[in-house]
Amino acid sequence: MAMAKWLLESEMVTERKSFSMNDQVRFTQERLDVLTAQDRGRLEGRVGVVQGFHNGTRKPIVYFPEVHGQSDLRLFGIDTRHLEHKTEDAVQPDDHVQLSDQDHVSAKLSQDETDHLFD
Repeated sequence: MAMAKWLLESEMVTERKSFSMNDQVRFTQERLDVLTAQDRGRLEGRVGVVQGFHNGTRKPIVYFPEVHGQSDLRLFGIDTRHLEHKTEDAVQPDDHVQLSDQDHVSAKLSQDETDHLFD
């Protein structure tokens, strides 16, 4: 029985991620998916900063600053499998919208310009 439990636990072990001081992190989508709606709402989209490690372990202490009226939050000993490094999502538009050569910034768009504004 003990051997079966060990095998089951060893199959569940996944590679742990490594974080350093001041790394910007956020919760993984997999972790957010299993949280209650209230907890997900507090954490989804927020970026935190690794401020240290809990009791000499490699489990980070993460500080999430105040944002959009949500109070700041500091979480201790987070399982590293639930975090990911924040990546810059570079958004580069394929096309720039060309407006007419009108002199007035406040001028209205023509119907044709409006129809093709997001093409």
